[in-house]
Amino acid sequence: MVSLRAAGGLCAARATVLRPSSTDELATLLADACRAGKKLTLIGSQRSFGEHFLPVAGARGVALTGLGGDVTPLEGADGDAWVRVPGAFSFEALCRALPGYVPFHPPTGDRISVGGALAACSHDAVDFLATDVRAFRLLAPNGRVYACARGKPGLEGELFELVPGSFGALGAILDVELRLRRIAPGECAEVRVLERCPTPGYAVVERLEQCYQAKEYPLGRGLFLFGRRGPSVLLGDRIVVARPGERARPLLLLDDATERNIVAQALANRWPLPAHRLQPFVFKPDRRFRADLYAFSFYQRSYDRAYTYLSSARAFPRVLRALGVDPWLGVCHQTWVIPVAERRAFLDLYFEVFDEFVDLESRIEQQDMIRLPPCPWPLHGAYGMPDGAFLLTVSLSVQRGQDSEQRARAFFAEVSRRAYAERGVPVLLLKQAHVDDALLRSMHHGYIERLTRVKAEVDPKGVLGSRLLTRLGIG
Repeated sequence: MVSLRAAGGLCAARATVLRPSSTDELATLLADACRAGKKLTLIGSQRSFGEHFLPVAGARGVALTGLGGDVTPLEGADGDAWVRVPGAFSFEALCRALPGYVPFHPPTGDRISVGGALAACSHDAVDFLATDVRAFRLLAPNGRVYACARGKPGLEGELFELVPGSFGALGAILDVELRLRRIAPGECAEVRVLERCPTPGYAVVERLEQCYQAKEYPLGRGLFLFGRRGPSVLLGDRIVVARPGERARPLLLLDDATERNIVAQALANRWPLPAHRLQPFVFKPDRRFRADLYAFSFYQRSYDRAYTYLSSARAFPRVLRALGVDPWLGVCHQTWVIPVAERRAFLDLYFEVFDEFVDLESRIEQQDMIRLPPCPWPLHGAYGMPDGAFLLTVSLSVQRGQDSEQRARAFFAEVSRRAYAERGVPVLLLKQAHVDDALLRSMHHGYIERLTRVKAEVDPKGVLGSRLLTRLGIG
């Protein structure tokens, strides 16, 4: 039995974990579980914040990180490249294998596995990772390997659409054909502060919508809300070519000072209110920051490394722990998927509920909002919203098992209950889901119907499940 704990430290489990070293070993494990009627949970890089890779009581985990393989270049197009990458590869390993290239729309941590990010239907501030995937192979519990591709007829074409967002319910992603962006000499990311203004009136939200409609800042665009009704800051990101000898202002987390970034995150997690109040003064109107494209793409990579450093026997981490820093950097967070027409009404509702939980304002780590295009992936929370969606993600610093966690959960649950009942706004399954199971199933009834139907074909014994899938009534 080993302990498993999700990123952020709130969700944990103990389970036996099996570690196959080849596809054949994995296929044998799946076949044995089918015959014995045992439950398994597929485990990638353990970077999820929720219950996606945590087994239910009595189930065993299957870690996929030992499957191995090599990155295979396939073809280039306009300087970009198509590659076949093992699903168990992390983005860090992928970018090391092909220096000078980065994915177009990766998750924010470089130690997330490529297969795990696809199964979660991850996104950045502009689009979905799956947008730049044209094919993948899936090993299902029924023993078959499906060659899934865009536009392919039959079950393999259906699986191409339904694996993103399935969270390991349909099988193990063996490899992925992914398009990468080539980094030309001198290219870097520029982050520009477009707006800083009071939140009431939502002028910054409307400016974000304008940037989206005009396709401005195609590398990224998003806003931060400070406090309950404090200032808001809108950032726009683009690729620029730095001139020789040009010095540009760096931005915390977008450089390679990993230990400094970890310490900054640890202090912000322990004392979020002072950090939160300082940030608007860093983001002054029209200020510009620079970062290399890898650092920009994976700006939360230091979070992936935080526990190792903060729990070590080194002197400074010991001091931080003595000051009350939790090496897990505990956060309670949630993301709402907001139809475009509901953006103002939802924010009014959100702040109205927040007024009933004033004590939590001092625990805000982040309130960020992005604008995504119409989603073609049926198992994503934004599917079926023809104009696309806004995503609001709120993170609160909490201590696991303490009153702060219970208050944060209650706050998220109340916002979610009212937002779905009054505005039709669901929570995103990619993150933590602090809602009643019955409400969660109501929000995602279409998801449940689609996934259950195709799961009956590829996993007829119902071998694959997780805590999240059990909450959804899937297994």
